[in-house]
Amino acid sequence: MTYDVSVVYYNYLKCYVKVIKFERHYNGYQKPETRFQEDISKLSKRLADIERRCAQQSHQNSQLPNVMQTCDAMKNSLMQHSLDIEKLRYHHKSFSDWRSNLEVQLNNLKQAAAMLQNAKKETDLHFMTLQDRIILLEKLQIEFNYMRDSFIQEQNYTRQMGKNVEQEFKDLKALFATENATSGALIDDQKRMIENLKHEIDDVRKTVDEQKAKLTNVVFDLRAASQIASEAVEKMEIQERDFTETKKEINQIKLDLEILEGLSTSTEVIAIKPGRLIWKITDFENKMLRAKEFSSVFKSPIFFTHDYGYKIRVLMYMNGIKKWKDRYTLLCIHVLKGDYDMLLKWPCHIEATITVRDLEDVEKGKPISKFITAKRQCGDEEGEEPQESSSSYIFIPHSTLMKPNYVKENTMFIDIKIQKHSKSETSL
Repeated sequence: MTYDVSVVYYNYLKCYVKVIKFERHYNGYQKPETRFQEDISKLSKRLADIERRCAQQSHQNSQLPNVMQTCDAMKNSLMQHSLDIEKLRYHHKSFSDWRSNLEVQLNNLKQAAAMLQNAKKETDLHFMTLQDRIILLEKLQIEFNYMRDSFIQEQNYTRQMGKNVEQEFKDLKALFATENATSGALIDDQKRMIENLKHEIDDVRKTVDEQKAKLTNVVFDLRAASQIASEAVEKMEIQERDFTETKKEINQIKLDLEILEGLSTSTEVIAIKPGRLIWKITDFENKMLRAKEFSSVFKSPIFFTHDYGYKIRVLMYMNGIKKWKDRYTLLCIHVLKGDYDMLLKWPCHIEATITVRDLEDVEKGKPISKFITAKRQCGDEEGEEPQESSSSYIFIPHSTLMKPNYVKENTMFIDIKIQKHSKSETSL
């Protein structure tokens, strides 16, 4: 039987490389890829050299028995290496099983540690609760000891007092026994005196009962007087509130009269015509003080939206109202009952622009100009509640309004322009 020596040796080298690679992988060590390629190239070169030698030896038939022996030896070596590989596989499998069992045990230990930690937390919580209870019991024990000591002291004091009373009673009994013979007459006198005292006590008791009855009447009168006084206080509070309201109304009437007087003397109005009003407000600081004190409402002169149009005026809450009080000045349009209301369209919708003039620079100044509307079903209808989102009111902060370019020489000018061709405007 003939063997190809190059093929046998090549298979041997391949098995050898696999064994080395497996051993390095099993032992946790693996060469870098470049070095492994170098080993492969070296082995390939050696294999080529061996093939070359085998080719030379194939021509030499005289050396064939030696080659056969070498092949048998290599075959035996390969079988031995195969057995070694099987052993390594067995050891690797055993190692894998051992590692799996170790991981399972480690997971069990982690779970046991977690359960132990939870148990420790619960134990710590119970321990803290027990500590709180022990502290409470110690406090109760201290209080109990204090009460017990106090009770013992009081009991000792009571016993001592009882002994003293008993001793005094014995002394009195002895004294009474020694003086019993000589005090018979005195006892009779004492009995008579006691009878007299009883009569006097009865008289005093009757007098006390009469005084009690009188005192009851006095208490009743005092209660009635107190009730009358409380009713009087309530009436005084009501009168005081009424007086405050009356004072505000009087102040508002005075203010309206001043406005009327101002209209008659032409000091409050610069220009007035249908659809336009320039309102001159003089003595601004004094009016602001009155608004803060009496919540006064300042009213502009009356004018019309257009010829034979809606009769309106502007209301100024100089110190604000409700949540805007002391911080903002509010302005709104008040629709009045006019002479031509029956010829106009209702409900009305009036649109206007209110401008606070800049008095520092008339041409290039920065006036405060805001859009405002008024929607009413009829004249003299109450206005709606102020809302920031509504255009029925305009809000001007005091910090802005009090600047020198809007109040000059204690005077302010407000320009009201009614927009033409508004939605519900009726032209006669």
